[in-house]
Amino acid sequence: MKPKKLSFTETFIRYGSYPLILGATAITLFGGLAAGWPYFPTVPLIVAAALASVALLERQLPFHTAWQQDHRDSVCDAIHAAVNLVVLLAVHGVVAALAPLWSAGAWWPDQWPLWAQALGVGVVLDFSLYSIHWVSHRVAWLWRFHAIHHSSERLYWLNGERRHPLHAGMMAAPGLVAVVLMGAPALTVGAWLGLLAVHLAFQHSNLDYRVGPLRFLIGAAEVHRWHHKREYEDAQVNYGEFWMIWDHLFGTFRLPKHQLGANEVGLKETDFPMDYGSQLVYPFSRQPAAADTSAGDYALARAAFLRETGLAASGEAAGDLRAAWRAHELGHIVSQPYLGLHLRSHAAMLGLAWRSRDYSEVLAQVLRLALAPVGHVLGRTPPQNVGTGRFGVMEHGTWPSELDPLTFQRR
Repeated sequence: MKPKKLSFTETFIRYGSYPLILGATAITLFGGLAAGWPYFPTVPLIVAAALASVALLERQLPFHTAWQQDHRDSVCDAIHAAVNLVVLLAVHGVVAALAPLWSAGAWWPDQWPLWAQALGVGVVLDFSLYSIHWVSHRVAWLWRFHAIHHSSERLYWLNGERRHPLHAGMMAAPGLVAVVLMGAPALTVGAWLGLLAVHLAFQHSNLDYRVGPLRFLIGAAEVHRWHHKREYEDAQVNYGEFWMIWDHLFGTFRLPKHQLGANEVGLKETDFPMDYGSQLVYPFSRQPAAADTSAGDYALARAAFLRETGLAASGEAAGDLRAAWRAHELGHIVSQPYLGLHLRSHAAMLGLAWRSRDYSEVLAQVLRLALAPVGHVLGRTPPQNVGTGRFGVMEHGTWPSELDPLTFQRR
């Protein structure tokens, strides 16, 4: 079948849309901010105009016409985009607030023009995004967060921001901390993040554009779409958010010659939630995918955890701290295989330790809250550990006599 012959306008859109829109965004952002334009409202307005342009061009030259139709995702994706773009733009304010806490420019080339500094931020930050992205495909509890991004049954301009805000923070945090400690000015960080938001809209768009040989350097849609293949084993490619250099370095770059089909993206799960609230709690609402337990086990554990939390509150109110602590320990034991419940358990014990002025236990709970995610990543969470300072962090325990091991009910 011969490819459709494009009109002059369609050809212009195909080959000119990315360099013109991203280029105009970069020139306006970097030039305007360097000239003293205020970050707000300059960056939000420029980013909004660029995103609107991508959305409109999708209608003129779609990659798949089927992706133009709503897939029960438009409202959800719009909320994701609003939340994450606000967070993205707010990073500038956070970095600016932290500026007095470090020696600005100590290890940063602040004599460079703003655009060059922003590119430097982009290299450091993109390595962070690549690394955590790669890990998120291999660690069960991180995949629970990242699966939300892969759940869309189509790719279009809003998909770039279909991310759990906590996971977006996890991906960016190492790179942001690095550039902040190096002394990068807040304006350069904010400028790069604004440009990245526009690039991500292009990267996930339903626009049939081309970037030529730049596709081997930049994570354009024609490369990134393969990362969204429904078959999980085929999606372990092209992790780069902006640059593809990391994929080349670590052997994860792939660019098949055939075209990706309209029905080849998404997840194999047919019951994945498609509303924002459900997606927000999705990483915590079920057991990690790698856990050797069923959904029924999780339901029993959650019910038992809530019961023990209630008993702990009753014991505390009655002044019986021993009973309150034991209830928390039992709740910790049943919740320990599930990261969300596990963290809630330590948070509850931290609250009781603070209210009872047991400051050594406060320190123990802060330590455990920090180590619990690491333990889940490494698969080193010791079974039946009661989770309090009375027992070693890595000490295995025995099943408590107070609980039935099958139903988690009190005997």
